[in-house]
Amino acid sequence: MNVNSAKVQSVIEVAFTSAIGKLAKDESGNFISDLYVQADQESGELQIYDEEEQLIEKTIIFDWVNNTEEENIFNERVAASVKAVLSILSTKDAFNHPRFMKPLSISLTDEDFVVIDELLFLDDDMLRLDDPLLKDLDADLDEFLANLLSDVK
Repeated sequence: MNVNSAKVQSVIEVAFTSAIGKLAKDESGNFISDLYVQADQESGELQIYDEEEQLIEKTIIFDWVNNTEEENIFNERVAASVKAVLSILSTKDAFNHPRFMKPLSISLTDEDFVVIDELLFLDDDMLRLDDPLLKDLDADLDEFLANLLSDVK
């Protein structure tokens, strides 16, 4: 990981931690099962919304300001950075608060809240196959099987 992506992920983590803190303190009693993330390619702004499309937190990521990449490439880079942060927050049990209802979904959306990419899906009874814990599972299983059967030919 280069220095800039570490800085970007640090800024994203602070924004999510702040948003989670705000949601946890809110006494309205509403449960949260969806969060939406939007990234503006020109302003570099990252915005986090609740399921009622109310802005919870926003921050500027200066590495994204006036980005000239194609929109798809920019969205992929944003998704990768945010997924890495959400994975870390998930392992820290940041979403284990009574306000967060399972299944919890966090999605990257455009300005009209059309989902571009699902960034995190948490459910007590289900584990997503795109979970970082299962990364390279196919290769590991193939290697294990090859080693197991290497003496049988």
